[in-house]
Amino acid sequence: MMQQKQIVMHSETTPLSRALAGETSSCAVTPLDAFEVGRQRWLSGERINMGAIAKELGINRATLFRWVGSRDLFVGEIIWSFYRQLFDVTYESTVGCGPDYIVSVCERLLRKVMKSEPLQQFVQQDPQYALRILTSKFSLFQTRSVDAVRELIAEQVRNTDWVPPIDEDDLAFLIVRLGESFLYGDVISGHKTEITQIATAFRLLTASRDCAERHASS
Repeated sequence: MMQQKQIVMHSETTPLSRALAGETSSCAVTPLDAFEVGRQRWLSGERINMGAIAKELGINRATLFRWVGSRDLFVGEIIWSFYRQLFDVTYESTVGCGPDYIVSVCERLLRKVMKSEPLQQFVQQDPQYALRILTSKFSLFQTRSVDAVRELIAEQVRNTDWVPPIDEDDLAFLIVRLGESFLYGDVISGHKTEITQIATAFRLLTASRDCAERHASS
């Protein structure tokens, strides 16, 4: 019987993250209400204005910030919810096993992200801020992305005879960073890499240990 696919995600300990995880609240207006307002604004291409969101909800800014932690965490949660939906759909609809499966999931996901108008608009509005939210080592978005890929790798290691060429944590981090370089290379370094090359790059990263050793010794 095939093992049910499940991805374990990293979470932040804010009232919003706990609400997103299922914790209930007796308040008339909750962190989830703030999340839904912010998410709709982001999907519509608007900048996240904390004062405007607080006003719409009928709460003060201090309450909103207590719920979400900070504007950066709030934006990260919003974008992660969107990205996770893409990830889950791609994860469930991709067939295969071992490194080929990982390559297929990651390549298909990046192609979907590249076609996302809200995300591309977010990057174009303020590239430096977008990079801080999407690629910084301090961002929840990158942490959760690495966690998701790490679990994807661990699943294939458990269920197949594939042996990753390097430590699973390091491989997950490198896959995410490689994806970032393809998605945001023109913003990071002014160099835009063709998406057609991403599958080859992922295959080189995930090549089994014996293949990697033969290549290194040749």
